[in-house]
Amino acid sequence: MTTLLTGTIMLSLLHGLIPSHWLLVLALKERFGWQGSKTVRIAAMAALAHSLSTFLLGVFLGLFSLSLAETLNSYTRWVIPALLIAIGFYFIIQHHRHHHFHFNEKQKLDQAGATQVVTLLVFMMFLSPCLEIEAYFLMAGTHGWPMILTVGLLYTIVSVLGITFWVYLAQKGLHRFNWHRLEHNTGLVSGCILIVTGIISFFTH
Repeated sequence: MTTLLTGTIMLSLLHGLIPSHWLLVLALKERFGWQGSKTVRIAAMAALAHSLSTFLLGVFLGLFSLSLAETLNSYTRWVIPALLIAIGFYFIIQHHRHHHFHFNEKQKLDQAGATQVVTLLVFMMFLSPCLEIEAYFLMAGTHGWPMILTVGLLYTIVSVLGITFWVYLAQKGLHRFNWHRLEHNTGLVSGCILIVTGIISFFTH
């Protein structure tokens, strides 16, 4: 369980650093002239929507995993660690493709007002759950309901605080840095974390 929770925290922290999750909010701030406090509130709303869909999908996967764990001992011992490693390799192979939501602000900002744009932002963030963390919900399912909820709450709290905090810092000039390299390698780092978790799980289950 320590490995599971540690991996969840690491991926959640990394998730909060992904530029596409908060650079857009800064673009909207510049476009509509929002104050700093309003920008942070909107970032928190978008982060909550994004985390909520991830949480809901994760609970579904966790329950599926729980039902299998209750009947198949081999599932807990071998299948879950193997899945973590396989998913990790998948993200490493696909690390040059980032599947999170990207907002075309130049096209949208000229077609809608601030309220419509914020609504669209929150809605689209809800429709783009974080796929990397879902592997941990599968693993949490082998430990029962409390662990599924723990992983979900831990991910939500760390991600929302992380994204909101970065928006706060970025307003002080942090957005002028080139974040493309970090975003490009997010899948690579996530994959490595998943693989390490899977290997450790082979020896701890």
